[in-house]
Amino acid sequence: MAFRIGVTVAVVVSTLFLVSTSAVAIAHETSKTGDLISKLCKKTDYVDLCVSSVRENIKGEPTGVSILIAEVDAVAKATKEALAQAVDLSKLASSKREVQILSTCKECYDLAISSVADAKVAIAKHDGPGLNNELSAILTFATTCEDSYQEASLPSPLKTADQLITNLGGNCFEIANEIGLGVST
Repeated sequence: MAFRIGVTVAVVVSTLFLVSTSAVAIAHETSKTGDLISKLCKKTDYVDLCVSSVRENIKGEPTGVSILIAEVDAVAKATKEALAQAVDLSKLASSKREVQILSTCKECYDLAISSVADAKVAIAKHDGPGLNNELSAILTFATTCEDSYQEASLPSPLKTADQLITNLGGNCFEIANEIGLGVST
């Protein structure tokens, strides 16, 4: 009987040790994961935006490249949302000028979505200059939409969306530079 109790106690203690060791290892791994995301995002101008958008879009274990891809995916999501907003606004446009501006914005967002796909190809090929070109194009397309409203002396209902695209795109540049895939700005 004493032998059984001793074996049972040893099994319980061993199990508790394994469980606590596993919990520590998981906490340490989570800390390392969070540290890499935080480390790269701290190099961006929009740290909080970077951290939240990367955490929302990351797939798999965080690496420099997967964090960059997650931020590019955030640009894609923001651009698609801006395109949907522009489509909805064009249905409500009250003047020919507004319709023209929204048409320009929709075209720019379509082109930006295409550039996002091309940016992901450039990342996969480790093509820094190609990535730089695609990210620059995305920022240009968002700016073109805003410029169209400014030229018409109209307030832009897409200003917030365009700013989000621009901020996320800027984060992409900075992450790419930090991981050695960008072209320094």
